[in-house]
Amino acid sequence: MTLTRPFLFAAAAAVIVVACSNSNSPGGDLRSGMWGGPSVGLSVEPTRVNFLFDCAGGSFEGTIPVGAGGRFDVVGTFINGGNARDVDHTPRPARYSGRISGSRIAFTRFLLDGSLPDGSFSAQFGAAPQVVAC
Repeated sequence: MTLTRPFLFAAAAAVIVVACSNSNSPGGDLRSGMWGGPSVGLSVEPTRVNFLFDCAGGSFEGTIPVGAGGRFDVVGTFINGGNARDVDHTPRPARYSGRISGSRIAFTRFLLDGSLPDGSFSAQFGAAPQVVAC
């Protein structure tokens, strides 16, 4: 079987589209899947991002847009205490701001009411979260 130029061009274009459709390039969204690292995990879905922390969690409704230089800055929620009893589980507004570089993400969580210190985290795409459940 002889492959024609139009076929080869179409096949190459399809590979490029698939490879770029779920990347972290500027102007796109944070790649769907699991991101994990010490004391943190991100479960990125098409309509929601769940943040996992030691004895805590958070979320952002929607996709996280990645801008120039791989930077992002979104406001979501943070809930302290995990499943511990006698802890205030009220969702608090939180800003998640950071940078994507290849398959690594680094970000800081800022509670907008100042009720807890800021926390900085880093994770790798495809790695398991290393969080403590309470």
